[in-house]
Amino acid sequence: MHQEHKETYIIILIIATGLFFVLILFLYLVYKQYQKNRILFLEKLNAEYLGRGEERRRISKDLHDEFGALLSTTKMYLSTLNKDNLDSDTLEKTITAVSEGLNTLHKITNDIYPSALNKNNLNNAIKDMIYENFSRVEIKTTTNIDDIEIDSLFDQKSKAQIYWILKEIIINTIKHSTSDKLDINFAHNKNHLFIRTKDEGVGISVDLDSSKRNGITNITNRVEILNGIIEIISPKGKGLEYLIKIPISDGK
Repeated sequence: MHQEHKETYIIILIIATGLFFVLILFLYLVYKQYQKNRILFLEKLNAEYLGRGEERRRISKDLHDEFGALLSTTKMYLSTLNKDNLDSDTLEKTITAVSEGLNTLHKITNDIYPSALNKNNLNNAIKDMIYENFSRVEIKTTTNIDDIEIDSLFDQKSKAQIYWILKEIIINTIKHSTSDKLDINFAHNKNHLFIRTKDEGVGISVDLDSSKRNGITNITNRVEILNGIIEIISPKGKGLEYLIKIPISDGK
């Protein structure tokens, strides 16, 4: 009788071991499929973003070269008209409207593709963006961007993504953080660029409104497109810190 119990125990043990290995194999296959699907998703997302980026860059250039040149010429002609023969108030309003149109055009084209990258390298474009955004608000910024030649580390498409990541962080800081300070620091080794930004504002919580959530999602998606890693640190009421690690472009 004891021998029968022993044999039954062995059979149960063998079945349990077999089921355990089947479960391990199943979980492994599920994980491999998940990795495969994630890679396919990122490749599709990357191709979609890059395709949009190229098209946006072309549209941005056409708008700037053609529509922008037309508005600039119109403004020049209006400025040289003889004001004695025209209502000066109307003329001034017309010139102001054209100026506002130029500013609006610049903003639209920059949202489509960073026009700053068409005339500057990435370092200068980022410095200009920091100045343009923070010169109008009471937020002090510190950055070591002059210590690292970021522009030489990436191809053109990656530069645009990095520019947009920083722009999103800067805009979110101004709109939502209530901070009076933002640190933007860079470091790199042979294979990666590291970006660390930190403010001293209210931080974030689980009950984010849609505007904040969309901003963080945009940042995270762009980091993923660059095959990077992002960590968001935000102790309640103690500011918001982004830690971003981006692989340096092949061939750079």
